[in-house]
Amino acid sequence: MSTLTLAICARNAQDIIGGCLESIAAQTVAPDVVLVAVDEMSDPTVAVAEAHGATVIASGGTGLYEARNAVLAACETEYLGFTDADCVLVPEWVEFAKKVLDEREEIAAGTGRHPPIGPPRGVKNFASWLHHMWYVVETEQTGPSQGIIGGNSYFRVSALREVSGWLDLPGHSAAEDVYIAHELKQAGHGVWFQEECAAQHHYETSLHGLWKKAVMMGKDIVVMMRLTRRRDALWWYTFSIPSVMEVLLLGMVLAFVDPALGLSIVLPILVGSYLFFAVKFGNPITAFPRWVARWILILPYSVGIYKGLFKWFPQDKYRKR
Repeated sequence: MSTLTLAICARNAQDIIGGCLESIAAQTVAPDVVLVAVDEMSDPTVAVAEAHGATVIASGGTGLYEARNAVLAACETEYLGFTDADCVLVPEWVEFAKKVLDEREEIAAGTGRHPPIGPPRGVKNFASWLHHMWYVVETEQTGPSQGIIGGNSYFRVSALREVSGWLDLPGHSAAEDVYIAHELKQAGHGVWFQEECAAQHHYETSLHGLWKKAVMMGKDIVVMMRLTRRRDALWWYTFSIPSVMEVLLLGMVLAFVDPALGLSIVLPILVGSYLFFAVKFGNPITAFPRWVARWILILPYSVGIYKGLFKWFPQDKYRKR
């Protein structure tokens, strides 16, 4: 029978990881190994994880890329799943993840729904709604996928080792899911979306916190693409975002001076971007809230994109493992 390690990469998560570990203990098919990776063993998360029966390792790192690689190095099972300390897995998560990988040899990675945790265990507000709407992969239906959600992912370990795992990128904790999905697909492997593999998530409830996350996401995806010299459609799409934002802001300013001129700039951008998302998602209703969320978060995300573009680092410092 196939074997699976379910891992959580955590930092100072002692107050939230309990619910996640309880949901793992309640799985209809138990993972063979439950592994928690912390930066250092002095992290208070260790005591909580061990009290729930998890094996704890120290990655010695400073970011998610390093933690993912530490888990991969320690993994001794055929499959490897990841969730986040603030997630609660549905009881059938492991069962469906193993089923996908058992039955589809061409599939090397998968993901699933990422719904919010509602009251009383979670908080729903405007910031959490915006954060949730950011996950475009979640709009897919069961079948081949374009990407994965890092906190809700499962892998064939042999395929991960074939592509040498994650980029050696200390101090960065976003876009690692974009990176690994791309590497696996470039190596000829498939990526799958299974609706039943749902991981409920505690989304950011502070607008200030969400702003910081958006900046980090914009920065890290650009740093990742620069280091891997990736210049595909994602590169050009990413850099179109701040350019479009700047033109939109210009149109809004001009609207105060010449309303007709300003609207002639603003309206085509807004309508055109909505039509783009409607086509992308294949559903104008699904597209609308995500289109709204992206326009609200476009400024901090654009700031992050520019930070990633101008971040200096020695090109020979970060390499594939």
